[in-house]
Amino acid sequence: MGKIDVILKQQVESLGNAGDLVSVSSGYARNFLLPKNLCVLAGKEELNALKVRKEQIRKKALKEMEHLSGVAQKLAELTLKVPVKVGDNGKLFGSVTAMHLVDLLSAQGIVLDKKQVHIEPPIRDLGSYSVPVNLGHSLHATLTLEVVSE
Repeated sequence: MGKIDVILKQQVESLGNAGDLVSVSSGYARNFLLPKNLCVLAGKEELNALKVRKEQIRKKALKEMEHLSGVAQKLAELTLKVPVKVGDNGKLFGSVTAMHLVDLLSAQGIVLDKKQVHIEPPIRDLGSYSVPVNLGHSLHATLTLEVVSE
């Protein structure tokens, strides 16, 4: 019983991620990984296909990084006006939420998910605020808000 090389089809806990080339014992591959369709044996054709696939993944990630860098630059240059309803004492009815910001940004042509916008603590007063935005791929931007009365 020796080691064999396999290419993982999906993430396997404590072994690797999809597309990884790993060396495992032949028994583990034969009795667990192969019957559950978690891997393929790493033959010459599979290794060549893996190289092509990794190159495609790398190019796609690079393209996405360029796009996200552009989004980060747009966010850094933008001052977003957030019109809200306020009471007599100048306090907001409710608070400014990530969903409000996502909706206002989509009107500007910037598409984000509300999970990417982090508002801590909640915005409940008029004024200027800086809100961090996590764009993914370890890219972060700061969005400047101007909370104004409607």
